[in-house]
Amino acid sequence: MIVWIFFTVIVILIIAAKSIRIVRPWQKGLIERLGKYRRTAGSGLTTIVPFIENIKITDMREQVVDVPPQA
Repeated sequence: MIVWIFFTVIVILIIAAKSIRIVRPWQKGLIERLGKYRRTAGSGLTTIVPFIENIKITDMREQVVDVPPQA
């Protein structure tokens, strides 16, 4: 009986950990549900449905690229 309770608690903790994501102030989160665009998440705590929704974090800071002059 104790083994089942322990197993259930572990599964609940894993699902809770996968459902909360942190998006930093310089990032945007693209949330997809089953591979299709759902919404864009701003900075802060974001909740998703684990195993159904996926979040892809994109860095929105400017990136400086040196381009050599053309000859």
